[in-house]
Amino acid sequence: MIIDKKELRKNMLAKRTNLPWQEVQIKSQQINAQLFAHKSYLSAKTILAYLPVKKEPNSLNIIKNAWEQEKQVLVPVTCPETKSLLLSQLKSLKELTKGHYGIPEPKQKYLRPIDPLSVDICLLPGVAFNRNGFRLGYGGGYFDRFLPNLRSDCLKVALAYDFQILDFLPSALYDIPVDLIITESTIYNCTPEI
Repeated sequence: MIIDKKELRKNMLAKRTNLPWQEVQIKSQQINAQLFAHKSYLSAKTILAYLPVKKEPNSLNIIKNAWEQEKQVLVPVTCPETKSLLLSQLKSLKELTKGHYGIPEPKQKYLRPIDPLSVDICLLPGVAFNRNGFRLGYGGGYFDRFLPNLRSDCLKVALAYDFQILDFLPSALYDIPVDLIITESTIYNCTPEI
């Protein structure tokens, strides 16, 4: 079965765009509650969190919770020239501005670069996932290029809605699967030893 990634991406994004805002908030709270109760989150000292756009599961409450727990919060900053991600410590949501691709990122004066090796949990967005942890991103390849920079024991967690979990997803040899996928109803453990 051949699946066209572009077509799949378009269909999945349309489905997400059609989610009512109230549903986004309710489902996000359910996803966040499951993450907050996970032993790896409780013990993590440094968390890499994406900043939500286009009705992605809302990670802002995760960021606030992490600060309350005295965890270090990092956010990705896109560098289009090199098609890479820089990690910057975030200390307040007031430090953010609209960055590349409309994604919030820290203003220049608030950039505090941090080594990816310090990340304990990496939260990833995506367009679609399969139960083996492979993800379909937005097509830029930023996270695909970035993930090898993390420690091998860094927990890679995708936050997704139930409808984003597919039985089949095209994957390439260099794709790095996530360890866990947390949806509003389920936690998929994609790495058996975790």
